[in-house]
Amino acid sequence: MDEEQFRAAAHTAIEEIIEHFNTVTSKQVVPSIEPGYLRPLIPTSPPNDPEPWSKIQPDIESKIMPGLTHWHSPKFMAYFPAGVTYPSLLGEMYSAAFTAPAFNWLCSPACTELEIIVMDWLAQALGLPDCFLSAASSKSGKSTGGGTIQGSASEAVATVIVAARERHVRAKALAEGLVEDTPEWEDRTMELRTRLVALGSDQTHSCTAKGARIAGVRYRTVPTRLEDNLAMTEEALRKVLEQCDRDGLEPFFLTATMGTTNSCAVDRFAEIKAVLKEKEAWQKVWVHIDAAYAGSALVTEEWQHVAQEFAEGVDSFNVNMSKWLLVNFDA
Repeated sequence: MDEEQFRAAAHTAIEEIIEHFNTVTSKQVVPSIEPGYLRPLIPTSPPNDPEPWSKIQPDIESKIMPGLTHWHSPKFMAYFPAGVTYPSLLGEMYSAAFTAPAFNWLCSPACTELEIIVMDWLAQALGLPDCFLSAASSKSGKSTGGGTIQGSASEAVATVIVAARERHVRAKALAEGLVEDTPEWEDRTMELRTRLVALGSDQTHSCTAKGARIAGVRYRTVPTRLEDNLAMTEEALRKVLEQCDRDGLEPFFLTATMGTTNSCAVDRFAEIKAVLKEKEAWQKVWVHIDAAYAGSALVTEEWQHVAQEFAEGVDSFNVNMSKWLLVNFDA
């Protein structure tokens, strides 16, 4: 495909996308197909020769579209919203065109610096405390905060569980007088991991339990009650922490949720932080706020008082822009 062919194909694709947006309300939200519908419609092996876009594009309409669930239809009422807007599509086009594997500053200075800046913008828009900003944006100029863009909330949670695990075992090993990068250090840190346990409520998204499995640690559930609006409470959390102590386990990570996927439950953050202050060992628990769903509500001033509860006793926070904030998945 040369530049003229690309220009023509891109124009056709954009017109198709606009037409899709204009007609999505008239389309059936959930497709009437059976699992495996697509395989008979697609060749069993890839083509040996390239095909013109004029031949590929009709396949999208005749084979792909009938199998789509239209998440951004106003008639879609399942799971959670899935935002998409024309500006987000333009950003996606440039991202694809630049195709920069920006895994450090040198590989793509603009991408790296823009991510830091935009994450600070997001933290400010959500009313998050100054400690969540990078040093350049914080009022003190000394903040160790800042954010990164992950592919999903599940990726974010798995990432912070691993970070919490490493912080916990490193601190314990150093306290025992061990020297890093020695055989003794490796043996002891691996031993310490066997007693670690991550916590979440029975309403917490499954990504915390899966993240614990990825990190090679245990997971325990804090039960909730309907009369508490399915929120994690101090009484329930204390019981689980005390049971962990009796079992010889070390809680090191806790997911507190702001709007669970299945019930939109919001945990009682103040109570959680109060319980974790009761014992020295509990004070070392990494507290993560999974605000994947309802965290977007923090853009409104009437809810930003909630974010101020995260100024102390909270280590990390994630939110999905692709749900309420009109940015396409996987932002």
